[in-house]
Amino acid sequence: MILRTDDGKRIIDIGTSDLWFCFYSTVAIRLSNIKSRIPDALEFMKNQKCVYSKCLETARQFNLIRDELSCHPVSDIVYNMNDPNQKAPWEGRISNVITSCGNFFTTADGKDLIFELTALLCYSAYSQSIIICE
Repeated sequence: MILRTDDGKRIIDIGTSDLWFCFYSTVAIRLSNIKSRIPDALEFMKNQKCVYSKCLETARQFNLIRDELSCHPVSDIVYNMNDPNQKAPWEGRISNVITSCGNFFTTADGKDLIFELTALLCYSAYSQSIIICE
């Protein structure tokens, strides 16, 4: 799964759509108490779309998500919100470098996913680029 701007200047290789759904599932389940504070980020995770006029607010919400997820241990990862008891394929094989749900999610090339999303959204806002999901 690739997220990119329509001008091709910002590209994020998320990896499989399973990882994206795991990220969305974890946020939706573990951060349900702050859903009203992160509506644009949840919408972006659901549809992979954001009008550039909302991109900066959405980026701010992703920073809030990182802060909140940092308070949850890795064992709180939800692989599939439709089946919360489903075990993830990496179960029991997580690096010691991963200390919380806040730094668990990475891109296919090992970059911090939330940081990359924030950068993509900020770029989209300032360049008025459209974000495309492939």
